Amino acid sequence: MCKLRRTSTLGSLLVASGLAAIANPACTGPAAIVARLRAHPTTENAIELGNWYAEQNQFACAAQTFNNALKADPESAQLYYLAGLALAQTADKETAFQDIEQASILNPQIIKPHLLLAAMLDQAGKHVEAEEQWRLALKIDPGYEPALEGLSRDLLDRDDYAAVIVLLRSAPRTEKLSIDLSRALGSLNYLDDALKVLTEAMQQSPQSVDIPKAMTVVLVKMHRDDEATRLLQKTAAQHPDDIDAQVELFRILVLTNHFDRARPLAAKLLPLRPHDPTVLYLCGMVSRAVGDTAKARAQLEESVQLQPDFFYSRYNLGIVLVILREWQEAKVNLEKAVELGVPLAEVHYELAKALKGLGETERARQEMAIFQDQKAADEADLEAATAVARGDQDMTDGKTDEAIQHYKEATEAAPNNAHYKYKLAIALHKSDDLPGERAQLEAAVKLEPRLAGAQIRLGVLMAREGDASSAAEHFRLATVAAPTWPEAWINLAAELAVGGHFGEAREAVSRALVLDPNNAQARTLKDRLAQDPRSQDPRAQAPEAEAPPVQPPQAEQ
Repeated sequence: MCKLRRTSTLGSLLVASGLAAIANPACTGPAAIVARLRAHPTTENAIELGNWYAEQNQFACAAQTFNNALKADPESAQLYYLAGLALAQTADKETAFQDIEQASILNPQIIKPHLLLAAMLDQAGKHVEAEEQWRLALKIDPGYEPALEGLSRDLLDRDDYAAVIVLLRSAPRTEKLSIDLSRALGSLNYLDDALKVLTEAMQQSPQSVDIPKAMTVVLVKMHRDDEATRLLQKTAAQHPDDIDAQVELFRILVLTNHFDRARPLAAKLLPLRPHDPTVLYLCGMVSRAVGDTAKARAQLEESVQLQPDFFYSRYNLGIVLVILREWQEAKVNLEKAVELGVPLAEVHYELAKALKGLGETERARQEMAIFQDQKAADEADLEAATAVARGDQDMTDGKTDEAIQHYKEATEAAPNNAHYKYKLAIALHKSDDLPGERAQLEAAVKLEPRLAGAQIRLGVLMAREGDASSAAEHFRLATVAAPTWPEAWINLAAELAVGGHFGEAREAVSRALVLDPNNAQARTLKDRLAQDPRSQDPRAQAPEAEAPPVQPPQAEQ
């Protein structure tokens, strides 16, 4: 955080003596409050006048009043905060930030300045600095929901899903925080855990529209399309006037090819949202499905015009143009869809048809080969995902042997999926097949070194074999993969202590306590390191007893 420097931006607004807010004819407050401030120029009276200006949306006058009061009370964190808060509503965001930062310096235990600084930094795109402020706010109040929401949003934006799980696993299960936690779990392929979080949240907020939307994403990933559709139908029926709920139902009906059920919604939603690119592209898909290609083209072209970088609109427009034999325009839109990353093998099939229509036979052949390869991979991925879903259910039902078989099927169908190998390793661990567990863990981290849970499990196995050096290395890799995961640091500290590296062990356990000050295991390990006289001797050897390795958190098991 940079050191605060008061600028002269507000200086020109202040007169040499007296209260500028009173002297300036542009700032005219209630006579009684002005008179009281003139007679008794206290901080409290200045705050009363400044707040009145703010309530009238006269933010410059409010800031001027607060800054004048700072002359008599220069150590008032409250005045700096209120001045910054007022200026934040004006164009002078730089001075606003400096005032609020000064408030946080003068009284670092007040949460509001940290919250406002974090929000301003996020708005300016300075997310690393914003994270620091969110964390400072959470040190003051670990359960404060706006700070948890802000930090989890920043972590999700940079794909640090493990950190989100650590942050939210013990947090209040509000609607927003439950959705964020489920998104993190789902992104790491812990779909059962994600669904459980959302199911519990739905029980607390049965009228929510956003929770079913998030749950639908998870159910579709689990290939449970019928359940997802029924859920959205129920939500739409409960909220007939909520257009977003109707759009979500419309979307899943179209994407699961239930065009007969989607047509009435298309007729209902398009007049309500005639220029919504999502509604337009979905309507375009319905129009194409019923054979009205001219209407489909018009709807999809408008969707592309409104949102040029939406790959599904580009892809579906390309299909319609292929049907209409508009080869060049089809080629442009399909190539753009590929460039934007549309996750469908069929885009290459349609592009091959457009290229063939243009006489580009060699490129058409190449695109067809890409289509065939991707289609085969997609089918294998579907087979693997289905097997994993069955294995997950087996694990829930306590059927470990059946789960192992299904996970093996998944790893054979998708040999490059590290998460599937990790799931198999966990199942093998439950069946006491430690050599098999180790083989799968080693294969998983070879494919994905940042799979923190697998690194920790490997470290635990190495520790049990007495290989402290290798164990510490795996725990160290876990801290690199998940630097905000306290358990990774605790495991590393314990194993470093076993190896006699007490200085590094104390540093690692300190990192864990910064992340989780109330962590009982970290506190115990810190006390042991402080009490053991060998930890003070740089020539000391490893202690006789090994601290038991900490297991990965529930989300990683």
